[in-house]
Amino acid sequence: MAKKDKKGFSAGVYAVAASIVLAVVLVVMSIFTVATKYTAFSPEKLAQSYVDGIVQTGDGYNAYKVTLVSKNMKYGEFIKAAYMRPYVNDGDGVKQAEFVGTGSTKEQEAIDSVYNTMYDYYCGLLKTYGYDDYDAVFDNYFKKLVEVRHNVYGDDYMSEEYMFGAFEANVQTYANSLTGTKRVFANDDKTILTEESIGAYQVMFGDMQKVEVDALVDGKKQTVTEEQPVYHLTTEITSCEELSADEAKAYIEEYSARIKPVAQSGEAKADSFGLKDEEKEKMVNAYAGLDCTEDIKSVAKVSAQVKTQNGDVVATQELYVVKIGKSWYVDNTNINTSALYISQGE
Repeated sequence: MAKKDKKGFSAGVYAVAASIVLAVVLVVMSIFTVATKYTAFSPEKLAQSYVDGIVQTGDGYNAYKVTLVSKNMKYGEFIKAAYMRPYVNDGDGVKQAEFVGTGSTKEQEAIDSVYNTMYDYYCGLLKTYGYDDYDAVFDNYFKKLVEVRHNVYGDDYMSEEYMFGAFEANVQTYANSLTGTKRVFANDDKTILTEESIGAYQVMFGDMQKVEVDALVDGKKQTVTEEQPVYHLTTEITSCEELSADEAKAYIEEYSARIKPVAQSGEAKADSFGLKDEEKEKMVNAYAGLDCTEDIKSVAKVSAQVKTQNGDVVATQELYVVKIGKSWYVDNTNINTSALYISQGE
């Protein structure tokens, strides 16, 4: 039987796994890019992709790639400009702890300690705010990361790469806690990179079935049959109705009232961090770019259901998607996705 999931990041196998992880990331990015281009032209498919992306792994983080946040700036670039900029100092000659880059046990333990501490904090942020308030999630997370790194490493170094590395590791660990993990072997067919684990969804929705898995038998990888809980969640669009011209006009006015205070908040935020010149301008522009009021041409209301393999409805979601040019985007300013975080019992 599979072991319970461990929340920690194991740095001990990081070097071995790096090339595999990179390859997987590149494949996933390619698939996502193609899928996004295709779904963007259909309000139903876009909404389904958004809801399904969150419910399958609790990944409200990547769901923002199909929302209005990403309309005028790539999502990662927005996060850099709006949240990371005040803390990044890798170009300022700030020294890292002496053990960084050594591959030593001390470095591995430091990575584990930061990632594990931040994972607990990340889960708390999800429970308190959820990604519907991404501003609170990112603001609090990166401020805490600086503090935790200093306490563990004893330095004040911070880079975009390090910040993304910690955050995205926590996102993936959270996903694994829901879906469980399969045992992954290195190319030598005997070194286990990732252990098998049972996720929350398997416990909540799984039916016991015989499945083939890779296992270490007599010191070598072999395929064996085990009984494990198997589940399947499906997102279905139950309705999609484009608003009338008058309704759309009223909706856009309401959207404008919601987004303008946010879009205008960049300067005050930059000043609070003491940013100057180009650094300040980038933050101000990042927030200003959130306002898409003048670009929206159509609005549609969409409803979705999430069902188990037995047909039971475990979540419903209502959202609005807006059309800009030929593409549709989820309006993230007018949504409550708490029902999609099923394991939290919302």
